Amino acid sequence: MTAWLLDGVEIDLTRTQIDVYGGRWTWTGTRTETDEPLMQCGDDAPLPLSEVYATYGPLIAAPAPITHADRYAAITACPAEPTTAPTPSSFAALVGRLRRRAA
Repeated sequence: MTAWLLDGVEIDLTRTQIDVYGGRWTWTGTRTETDEPLMQCGDDAPLPLSEVYATYGPLIAAPAPITHADRYAAITACPAEPTTAPTPSSFAALVGRLRRRAA
């Protein structure tokens, strides 16, 4: 893994980084004279990682795409046996939470 430590935060340069405005920054594969990674968002000119972090940060790694193997593992996984049966009140609470999320 190619990573860069910036202000105590490790940034994985192999993954796209998303800024607070939704911009997607990728490492150009090049570095500055001081060995700092150059990041690029769209067709804009590359910027040093510290400048991107200070101006548009904090950055978070973009989620990795879900693979076929991930989907298959989720579908074929055996659910754990519940230790107790849900009560009517716990089921009603779950339905209430789901309704609030949908609203």
